[in-house]
Amino acid sequence: MSTQMTYGRETTTDELLEGRDLSGQRILITGGSAGLGQETARALAAHGADVVIAVRDLAKGERAAEPVRAGAARNASVELIELDLASLASVRACADQVLATRKPLEALIANAGVMACPQGTTADGFETQFGTNHLGHFVFVNRLIPLLVAGAPSRVIVLSSSGHRMSDVDLDDPGFERTPYDPWVAYGRAKTANALFAVALDHRLRKRGVRACAVPRRHSDRARPAPDAGDDEAAHGPHRQQRRARFQDSSARRGNLGLGCRHRRCRGDRRALLRGLWSGAVHR
Repeated sequence: MSTQMTYGRETTTDELLEGRDLSGQRILITGGSAGLGQETARALAAHGADVVIAVRDLAKGERAAEPVRAGAARNASVELIELDLASLASVRACADQVLATRKPLEALIANAGVMACPQGTTADGFETQFGTNHLGHFVFVNRLIPLLVAGAPSRVIVLSSSGHRMSDVDLDDPGFERTPYDPWVAYGRAKTANALFAVALDHRLRKRGVRACAVPRRHSDRARPAPDAGDDEAAHGPHRQQRRARFQDSSARRGNLGLGCRHRRCRGDRRALLRGLWSGAVHR
């Protein structure tokens, strides 16, 4: 009698990939120089995948790639490529470099991003979090569709967050030009856009053998930073409580954006946002 493995938030990457041989599969990860991205790259390479790690800082990426290469299977490869998602020129250059290899992609993991940072703009003038987390990945993934189709059945995994409940996407004022800037509202907008992008991408590409999904971030034991003296409830309690209150209030008012809701109004809101995001994004 066979027992089926049950996966949950405590499941490690090694447990998830136990018994799986990824030899010959080419997988690209953005933001693989630390945290979840580095751990994902390590696990995939350990099981034989050819991993392409896109990083903003190549020197930092090389240091992060050392343990990934050390633990890689004999038939695996680990490659670094420069990508700054806050610059569409860099995004296009990186995508073109990957395209030039003509090597199919079996998976693309859009992991890189920024969170709740001070107000600023990308090199192209977009609000930093929306421009980096959503627009950068939007352009990057779309330019690599030919390689994903060539690698079908393939998959795009977009790292979103439960923080998407903090805010809708505001297509009328995406740069906070008329709205007071709030770093968590900006983060919520970007994560909502990430989730909706995955929904729309899956709808457009599934018949060509490419599926897309958005997943919330979860820290594995290996990827989670070690606690230090400053990481205690006394220091961060008020901040966490404020963020939790905002999250609960926005979730109650917004109904979770309709991402998993079957109510007609929610579906209508989602379709309108999908159309707006796709037509309004910088896809060129």
